[in-house]
Amino acid sequence: MTTSSSASVETTPEHILLGHSPRIQALAARLRELVRTTVPDATERAYPGWHGIGYRHPQCGYFCGIFPQESSVWLLFEYGALLADPDSHLEGYGKQTRYVDIRRQQDIRVRPIKRLIKAALAYRKR
Repeated sequence: MTTSSSASVETTPEHILLGHSPRIQALAARLRELVRTTVPDATERAYPGWHGIGYRHPQCGYFCGIFPQESSVWLLFEYGALLADPDSHLEGYGKQTRYVDIRRQQDIRVRPIKRLIKAALAYRKR
């Protein structure tokens, strides 16, 4: 009988960001902070298969995620196609998701992004 002393290691958000440039890591860190302060009761989880960091709310489930790319970071909204976007920040053409493409710290416009985060949460609570 053989036993293994190595346990399965859970992937963390930090693991998702490994290998990305310091600029991408800093953008992702700022977005993580923004989501966590806007929705403090959301839980953060790494999704290695999606190469992303997702956010779930106890009452409504998954509502948004952060997806590092080679030259930007996407703040993706699960039902972004159904959200009001008066500031025209959302990109994408699918039937369901939309994202804000963040390339520089200046692209993180706090008020409009907080509005989108709150709208995504409100939509999921319906």
